[in-house]
Amino acid sequence: MKKKKGPTWWKMLKFQRPVIESVSDADAGKGLKEAFRYFDGEEVYEYLLSQGALTVFSVMRPYIDESKQEYEEAVSNGQTGASARWNKKNE
Repeated sequence: MKKKKGPTWWKMLKFQRPVIESVSDADAGKGLKEAFRYFDGEEVYEYLLSQGALTVFSVMRPYIDESKQEYEEAVSNGQTGASARWNKKNE
């Protein structure tokens, strides 16, 4: 099985805990599951989530987006560096 390309992590920060603690365990679990679906590029239907699950998902989403952006920047920078390195050797 070929490894899927993309980021492998996102940040979860201590300040998110009070938000997550404020909802039921079921909503916390559902919000976390939806965060993983979003992270893997699957469709997330926010309008189907309870308010608590949506809250949990919403505090994670910006850090998932940040992780994806940082990954894309790292790939781009790597390609630029490789191109500069190997093009110089071919001259």
